[in-house]
Amino acid sequence: MQVISLKKSGLGTPAISGSCANFCTITDTGVGDSLISFTLKPFYQTPEVFVVSKTSATVCRVGTVSNLAVQVLSFAMDGTTPAEADYDIIVVGSLAVDLLG
Repeated sequence: MQVISLKKSGLGTPAISGSCANFCTITDTGVGDSLISFTLKPFYQTPEVFVVSKTSATVCRVGTVSNLAVQVLSFAMDGTTPAEADYDIIVVGSLAVDLLG
């Protein structure tokens, strides 16, 4: 099992920090839309992702998830207007083929 824990900061130009930041990259793909790619090893199956906004009056949602990357979408409190936000994210998945059911 692999657990990746990151903090995204920077409204406009994103940066990631945390103990797993060296194993990931972040790309700003538009207002309220970022893509975190896993650079060390891909997961063998789609991981579970948890995200929480750290910016007041915003909400974050997990977008597209694959074994190579995760998309995080952030919105104003109305839930529809894209907005920049800092967030914490935890990604949990398996690296072992023989653990898959």
